Amino acid sequence: MAQLPRLSREEYTVGWVCALPIELAAARKMLDEEHQDHERESDDIDENLYYLGSIAGHNVVIVCLPAGRIGNNPAAVVATQMKATFKGIRFGLMVGIGGGVPSPAADIRLGDVVVSQPDKTFGGVVQYDAGKATASGFERTGLLNTPPQVLLSAVAKVRANEFLGESRMLEHMSKLERIPRFQRSQAGPDVLFDARYDHEGEQTCEGCKKDHHKTRKPRDEEVMSHYGTIASGNQVMKNAAERDRVSAELGGVLCFEMEAAGLMNSFPCLVVRGICDYADSHKNKRWQPYAAGIAAAYAKYVLSVIPPAAVAKTRTAEEAIQSARKKAIYSIPFLLNKSFVGRKTELNELMQKLMVDKACYQMSIVGLGGMGKTQVALQFAYMVKERWSEMSIFWMPALSMETFEQACAEVVRLLGVPKAADGEDDVKEQFKRHLGTVRAGKWLLIVDNADDADIVFGGAHSKGVVDYLPQNEEGVILFTTRTLDVVGKLTGSHVLELGAMDRQDATTFLTKSLINKELLSDSAATADLLDELVCLPLAIAQAAAYLNRNRMSIQEYLRLLHNTELDLVKLMSREFCNDTQYKGTENAVATTWVVSFSQIRARDKAAVKLLSFMSCIEWKAIPRSILPRVRSRVRMTDAIGTLCAYSFLTRRENEDEYDIHRLVHLATRIWVRQYGDTRKVVEKGIRHLVRIFPSNDYENWKKLRAYLPHALRLLKDKQGYVVKERSELCLLVGQCLRADGRIQEAVRWLKKSCEQRKTLDKRNPKRLRSQHSLAIAYEANGQAKKAVKLLEHVIRIRVELLAEDHPSLLASQHVLAMAYEATGQAKKAIELLEHVVRTKAKMLVEDHPSLSASQHVLAIAYEANGQVKEAIELLEHVVRTKAKILVEDHPSLSASQHALARAYHANGQVKEAIELLEHVVGIERRIHRPDHPDRLESESLLKSWQCELSPS
Repeated sequence: MAQLPRLSREEYTVGWVCALPIELAAARKMLDEEHQDHERESDDIDENLYYLGSIAGHNVVIVCLPAGRIGNNPAAVVATQMKATFKGIRFGLMVGIGGGVPSPAADIRLGDVVVSQPDKTFGGVVQYDAGKATASGFERTGLLNTPPQVLLSAVAKVRANEFLGESRMLEHMSKLERIPRFQRSQAGPDVLFDARYDHEGEQTCEGCKKDHHKTRKPRDEEVMSHYGTIASGNQVMKNAAERDRVSAELGGVLCFEMEAAGLMNSFPCLVVRGICDYADSHKNKRWQPYAAGIAAAYAKYVLSVIPPAAVAKTRTAEEAIQSARKKAIYSIPFLLNKSFVGRKTELNELMQKLMVDKACYQMSIVGLGGMGKTQVALQFAYMVKERWSEMSIFWMPALSMETFEQACAEVVRLLGVPKAADGEDDVKEQFKRHLGTVRAGKWLLIVDNADDADIVFGGAHSKGVVDYLPQNEEGVILFTTRTLDVVGKLTGSHVLELGAMDRQDATTFLTKSLINKELLSDSAATADLLDELVCLPLAIAQAAAYLNRNRMSIQEYLRLLHNTELDLVKLMSREFCNDTQYKGTENAVATTWVVSFSQIRARDKAAVKLLSFMSCIEWKAIPRSILPRVRSRVRMTDAIGTLCAYSFLTRRENEDEYDIHRLVHLATRIWVRQYGDTRKVVEKGIRHLVRIFPSNDYENWKKLRAYLPHALRLLKDKQGYVVKERSELCLLVGQCLRADGRIQEAVRWLKKSCEQRKTLDKRNPKRLRSQHSLAIAYEANGQAKKAVKLLEHVIRIRVELLAEDHPSLLASQHVLAMAYEATGQAKKAIELLEHVVRTKAKMLVEDHPSLSASQHVLAIAYEANGQVKEAIELLEHVVRTKAKILVEDHPSLSASQHALARAYHANGQVKEAIELLEHVVGIERRIHRPDHPDRLESESLLKSWQCELSPS
């Protein structure tokens, strides 16, 4: 088979639009020759698929609406994309089926052709459902353009040939009639029902009464062409009474359809419709193939009478549209940012919703300050300017009512808007009034920095920006804002949430921003830098400006970032040159959110309380339960909502935990410092954590692990050194670290607790409690001698102060015995532990955890002293007792099982020991980190015993 010819896209001069696949099939058969399409480029956003070919010397592009997407808007989208891809198109044909309107003035039958032709009222097509409801009824608005002169001239020639009986339409139709589906005989009878009689039964009219058929005189011509007005709407017309009513109101229309109104003002074309039904309830699809075919045959006939050379001399469709439109006006304060990269997904979403699908008239870009909202809006504005050159674009800063009014005055001046007859001199009202009229044409407003609700919405006694925004079906408004609270009232769900750049785009942006590209050769340092800056566009721009100015390497810049917080603050507070920045506004990372902080401070005291607390803890994985209390749960939810609305907080998926943006966290600390509140905030934070810090019970481990990083961050803040509760938080943190197996860290923080309590009386319970906990950590850390020395001191004091059976005294004796055993003093340990166990047994129930704990340690001492059978007997009792009251994976139970396994092994019961230890290892792998000492010890011991059993 010969290869199809391929032409350049600019050589195609006719665009043929269909709505349905059956219409596309008919159109394709009209081609005298088919052509190859071109391969698409990767950045091609045209979603249409085309058939290319030639008819009577004209190069023709045929396109069909997407399946299931019929109507005026989809037609406009498809035609606009086709026109942009095939820039040489001079005019178009909208060819397909329609519902006829039979009347005394037009004897329209099924299989006839209707062609759009201007009259004294309409340009050939009228959108019958476009308008507004008024007191006097429905008022239609908007006029549609007429078909191009060259097509109307061709129609005149075709009509002349029809009068002479020389029409070639049926000759062209014969190409289709070889296909059974398109044959007239397959369509069935042509039946017109009385307009007052509605369809009965299922899809066919077999159940409809024949006495409601309308009798019509036979015609000489099987097919007739009719010329006049076509009614186009957004819904299918299938009611005869409504059909006739609308037709009468419009002065008589010939058919109804759903696509033409979307084309006439943006794609100069002739509309050709084959009649497949009578726009009534008796619709069926049997006549559609023939009707589609006869319309295609007529369209081919029209093209055949137009000389291709004459078409080549005419203006392109785009030029014709532009000349018919008012010249667009632009008021954009910034030049196109040549360094802009990425955000393709976001820009495509804006383009699709606002310009292509026209899914909404207003939309918001919301995101954290410094995320690039203004840059995305600016890029969008220039994309619209390029692709929709008829659309005026006005940039309206909403930083204050004054900046908005200045922008209104500039637009009014550019448009030459006259003052109102009543002498109105408020430029904001003039701006609103003019852009609300048809005279203004199409426009895009970008309302930038709509962050302050008072400015945007006004107050009880003042108007806001929104009160001066025009409403017009030809207008589109895009807002940029930092807060979802504003978005909800402005655009509802029509929101684009802007996050950080992806790594690839962030790298490209950094590359474009740097003078010395060789800096990027250190790929590891580049990756580290982007991690530090969390791919925030403003932070990247600021870092690049600093690197350019100071001629330093990325590694050197990273060292500055990792220096003291004061150095980091200075680095992040440095302003830099930015061509797309408003005068008088901050562009440094550390200060860009100050405005938002101030707004929150003025409006939401509870949110300020939360944000202040979060400034002195970690920036990620913040549990809701750790936050300071506010008046009620609802108020807490509202306060968190405020911080989320400003994009300062984001909730983790499926968790009641939040992250605060890393750089916002830094800025929050600066903000707190500016108000002189740092020490007070840190001290409050320490006191709050001491109040809510969970006990060290196993049930609280998950919460403890969640709280621990935040407590550590607070303790490392030098501003909190003087607060007396700090020693208590050091104690709680140390105990938590010990339970989590982080023994050396536990020792460090428990020593700090002891040091801070040195000034207390040596008998002070708080001082003794810190020393007791430090001794436990010493013993766990292998520093048993230190533990013994410290505990003997604690016990001497407690013996003086407390009764023999006091829990605190017994607890210290219990730990001292452990330390004795660890230093090889097993007999001493046994003596002390037997005393502790006897004392506890007198006052506690048999299964009390404290009693079981001491029995557990006593058994270990027995084993160390060679009393293995006594150890086994006691440990079996302890394990049975704990198993009754504790969950299977409780660490206390697994610790006793571990000790019992060791006793079994010491007694020569190796298989029993291994079996039990395998169970323990399984449990500890579930509940402990891989580097937890207990888990490591159990795993090592099990491996050793297994090797003993199977040396090979």
